[in-house]
Amino acid sequence: MAQRGAAHVVAIDIREKWLRQGRARAEVAGVSDRCTFEKNWRDPVDVILCVDCFEHFADPAAILRQMHALLTPGGRVIVSFGPPWRHPLGGHIYSIFPFSHLLFPDAALVHWRSTIKSDGARTILESGLNKMTVSRFEQLVAESPFTFETLEAVPIRKLRRVANRVTREFTTSVVRCRLMPRT
Repeated sequence: MAQRGAAHVVAIDIREKWLRQGRARAEVAGVSDRCTFEKNWRDPVDVILCVDCFEHFADPAAILRQMHALLTPGGRVIVSFGPPWRHPLGGHIYSIFPFSHLLFPDAALVHWRSTIKSDGARTILESGLNKMTVSRFEQLVAESPFTFETLEAVPIRKLRRVANRVTREFTTSVVRCRLMPRT
């Protein structure tokens, strides 16, 4: 974003590894003087770009409130995430095969995951996945200080012909939207 003209870019992540990598890339690109990489941020911003995070936040409602508190007047939040939970591979690591995360009980999925991951997660949420669906995201936004300026449930390419309001939970590949504060 700094390479495309943003006056100041703040990148936030909970993992130091990604912050270090961002700093190194900004340095190589010659924009490190306009980029800040932090685990937390409190100063107002004009735009928040949130990519591939909403299906991972433990408390997405609280995140929406935090985002609202950070925006300057007239600011916007741009969100993109996917695949949502009911997508054939929406279980991320739990999607051993399409829809497997919907076929097996959570306990079986978590037990299987423990054979390849050693972080001690005892639930799907503890492993970093909140089962975000398109409709749950819509409900979270409806209950938040935001409203949708735009919302797009991008269908899986091969399923475009059957994608509609009734099938969208199973045919959506990515959710993209622009949020604006309620007036």
